[in-house]
Amino acid sequence: MADKSSVLDIQVRRSKLHEKMNIEMQRRDEGNIERRILYYWGKSFGGELKSGQNYSELPRQISIVIADFDVFNWKDSTKFHGIFNVNEREEGLLFSDALEIHVLELPKLRKQPFELNALECWLLYLDNMEGEIMERIAAQEPMIRRAMTVEEAFMKSESERYLYELREKGRNDYYNAISTAEKRGKLEIARAMLAKNMSLELTAEITGLSLEELKTLQKGQ
Repeated sequence: MADKSSVLDIQVRRSKLHEKMNIEMQRRDEGNIERRILYYWGKSFGGELKSGQNYSELPRQISIVIADFDVFNWKDSTKFHGIFNVNEREEGLLFSDALEIHVLELPKLRKQPFELNALECWLLYLDNMEGEIMERIAAQEPMIRRAMTVEEAFMKSESERYLYELREKGRNDYYNAISTAEKRGKLEIARAMLAKNMSLELTAEITGLSLEELKTLQKGQ
């Protein structure tokens, strides 16, 4: 990812619903988060329209930002999830359903009582909670348990792959050392034979070196 403050960026396209979702996790508050969200929403939305296409072909764009810092001062101190659209001021008429932005604040979620819904459990999972809390949300949400199992299998396979690569490296280094030693031995024998004015052809036959290698060796003497 280009943005150093981001640790998660996933795009999901749901063709049947004609919509595109961008899920992003922000670790640090570097300022202007609202404009940043709108900027990337606009780029994603505008980038969908190809030459000759009708505006109706633009999919609905949903931005989901999971922030590891406080973004808004809600009237409700327990609120941590805000959903934003564009509405007319007086009557609240929705301008378009093409824009929908979700902002979820992890610090406020961590202060919530444990009776959480599925979304809140998944946020805690993404927040890398450990120990008893993780076990409780995994027991409450079977899909989180499954995700943990897949994650453990992946980490195990990564560890096994690393050990395999170490073994392969050791094996390759061993054979390379033997090959290098053999080559040096052949070169030493060839030097001795050439020093006694033995023919290139006979030297090549005995040492297994090519005529080109022997000519190069002969020039270097």
